[in-house]
Amino acid sequence: MGSKWDPSKWEIHRLYSRHPDLYKLLPPTTLLSLNSLSEYLDKYHSVYIKGKNEHTGLGIIKAWKTDDGYRFVKVKGEPVDVRSIEDLYHKLRDGRRGNSVLVQRAIDVAHIEERPFSIRVMLMRDGKEKWQYAGMLAKVAGERSIVTNVRRGGGYATTIEDALVKSLGYGRERIESVKRELIDDSFKLIRYAMKSDYRSYETGIDFGIDRKGKIWVIEVNLAYPSYGLFNRLEDKTYYRKIKSLAADYKMSRTKSG
Repeated sequence: MGSKWDPSKWEIHRLYSRHPDLYKLLPPTTLLSLNSLSEYLDKYHSVYIKGKNEHTGLGIIKAWKTDDGYRFVKVKGEPVDVRSIEDLYHKLRDGRRGNSVLVQRAIDVAHIEERPFSIRVMLMRDGKEKWQYAGMLAKVAGERSIVTNVRRGGGYATTIEDALVKSLGYGRERIESVKRELIDDSFKLIRYAMKSDYRSYETGIDFGIDRKGKIWVIEVNLAYPSYGLFNRLEDKTYYRKIKSLAADYKMSRTKSG
């Protein structure tokens, strides 16, 4: 795999769907077609539409049923209404090939002041090429945004402690339990990818927590995960750790090369 290797969302979803336990963390997802769209909306009421090779929240659409038909929002802004499932399908596909677009159950994630948030967990290889936990934060969506990617939809970064207190009212013990679970799940995800012959030295895993407290995997970035948001936190501990691990790994590769 060359330097530009970057597996698609569909490839990653199929990878983890084969794991006996990790598949439980995945929202139901399939390739977009008229039939799959109709089936998912009947079953789940609301869905996300994602390009399988697109990142940073680019082009993500949320669609849902209404009393008079269907409604959708692309990234952020005012919703658009359509009457028929056929019209909705063509709007969502937007000229793209069907096998390049995914339809996914929309998870009812917890909100902070009516804005959804996700959690980014960073794992990185150190100077001995061993995987280390580097940090986590919460990404809160911008106003009227359906994506939590801050660059794409506005919003802001905050600590997971702040997010879980404001959204779900968790106390310190419950927050520490959630953090341990997120870190454990992250290591399981990256180890399974490595066992399956995927090569990576840093990963950014995006999780969602629904209103009942269940953890879901939103996206596993095995290539080129961004971590600039960690520099926006008041406490720079995670950002410094990320930069240090990245430098140590780069140094080890230089020496071994």
